[in-house]
Amino acid sequence: MAGSLVTVGLTAATPAAPSCETEGCACPLPGKSAGAEQAFLAPPNPDHYARLGKIDAAGRAGQAGIDRRQFSLSAMSPRYLAILDTPPAYLELPPDAIGLPPFPANSSPQTRAELDDLLALQSSRTPEQVWRSQELAGVYYRLSVKPGDADWSAMRHNLFHMGEGLGPWFSPERLPVTADFMARVWADASYYLWAAKFRFNRVRPYSIEPRLQNLETPNFPAYPSGHSGNSWVAAFVYEQLLPEHAELFRRNAADMAFSREILGVHYASDSESGRIFARQLVDRLLADANFRRDLEAARTEVRAAHAEAGCA
Repeated sequence: MAGSLVTVGLTAATPAAPSCETEGCACPLPGKSAGAEQAFLAPPNPDHYARLGKIDAAGRAGQAGIDRRQFSLSAMSPRYLAILDTPPAYLELPPDAIGLPPFPANSSPQTRAELDDLLALQSSRTPEQVWRSQELAGVYYRLSVKPGDADWSAMRHNLFHMGEGLGPWFSPERLPVTADFMARVWADASYYLWAAKFRFNRVRPYSIEPRLQNLETPNFPAYPSGHSGNSWVAAFVYEQLLPEHAELFRRNAADMAFSREILGVHYASDSESGRIFARQLVDRLLADANFRRDLEAARTEVRAAHAEAGCA
């Protein structure tokens, strides 16, 4: 699974105006090569999720002790326990409305295979991959952030991370309506993701496999992966706004998920459950009239900025 960062060319339509040279857009100018190159952590089509998902997920006989092991919610910081106090912005569904399959039992052959994959990844991860994964660990959104806070600008920019590679025009400064919209989307994603984390209380992989050298120690349950879930939610929403860049959004989401495996803090099934969660959540959002109204306002703003930057 590991190796050097994967570099691909991002292609898009021929621009109407040559302003991409100054705007840094991921669209080709006349007579120039198509798109800017971007390095990715994850392979273009990660196949380990499907491969591992076919392995027996049931616990082994006589292993009830390890299968009862859960993450201790009492060890969590109270600020995490208070996350569900912030209600969703759009959906009015019970906390368990977004269904996920049970995670593989701790003693199952699938969990063993996932742990072995993480050990293999650990043995081949490069300093470059570690640095990039640790950088991605800081891409999240604090729901309580407000103008004037020291991290306000950073938080707002994090909302646009799935569009990394599109250029400076894809930013909260250029797209304030879209930024407010994505902050509301994050509120929905966060509520239902954390409700699932608390419901499953899965222990981290390094709690079961002592040979794992995790490079981060998150103080909350593993399943589903929050970085994966939030990133895939953003990717699926952004591709509603810019379908021609869907591949870029999805590659960035896959990178975010894979980075958590590189750091040794998530099983592959945590990462994949984040994607499954996101698809369900965004489908629910698309059925909501208020969400569709705000989506259309964001689409109008994004398409205008896209054209103005010479990416039409």
